[in-house]
Amino acid sequence: MQRLILLLPLFLFILADTGLSCEIRVRVPEDNSYAPFTVQNTSGKWSGLSIELTEALLKEAACTPIYVPLPFARALYYLQKGEIDMMPNMSITEERKAFVHFVGPQLDETVLLITRKDTAYQITSLDDLKKLPMAIGVERGKVYGKDFEEKRAADPVFREKLEEVREVDSNVKKLAIGRISGFLGYGYNIMYQMQINPLYKDFTIHPYMIHQDWVYFGFSKKSISPELYEKMQKACERATKKGTFAAIRKRYIITP
Repeated sequence: MQRLILLLPLFLFILADTGLSCEIRVRVPEDNSYAPFTVQNTSGKWSGLSIELTEALLKEAACTPIYVPLPFARALYYLQKGEIDMMPNMSITEERKAFVHFVGPQLDETVLLITRKDTAYQITSLDDLKKLPMAIGVERGKVYGKDFEEKRAADPVFREKLEEVREVDSNVKKLAIGRISGFLGYGYNIMYQMQINPLYKDFTIHPYMIHQDWVYFGFSKKSISPELYEKMQKACERATKKGTFAAIRKRYIITP
């Protein structure tokens, strides 16, 4: 018995080293506004495009997710402090590089402008957004592409045209009652909501595309060691070569 007790710490060290005890705290939204990226059923189980991609990566790395519901802006702060370990669907920015390890790419991201069907705005550039009669809804902490963010930083008139909210549902409700000219959203989510959400019945996607690029899995530099980061990179490379991520993304493509 004494020998067993002495060997127990060694066993636990080996267990941790093999990754069998690897648990990753993953940010998820607080509701189902971001379907099909993330969906939580009545039993509390998470599913959806981002969930499947995350779990495919973590399975390849022999880790398991612990889902932590948080608003996006607060989650960024927690990621910086190491209070959560991972956020999926992250755009790379210079500011985020200071505290985030990026792994991927994970998912193709298209930023769309959603307006009402009873409007016909002539928009062919970001400058045209300044001419709209009311504000454009955006979410606090979200990044909408390099060109958009550079213009937001450099052009005060453009910046004043943007109205920030905590969650996307607020923008949906504002547009439905005509309080904003439109709002920005992400392709997979918008296509899905237009199929299932009655609040979107009077909405349309404007032909002008705001941004199109890839997003990544983001890991906290505070809580994820260089060794675990390297492990995630290799796991991502293996999953990509196997076609795991591509097969998941393909199942979620919805055309309007």
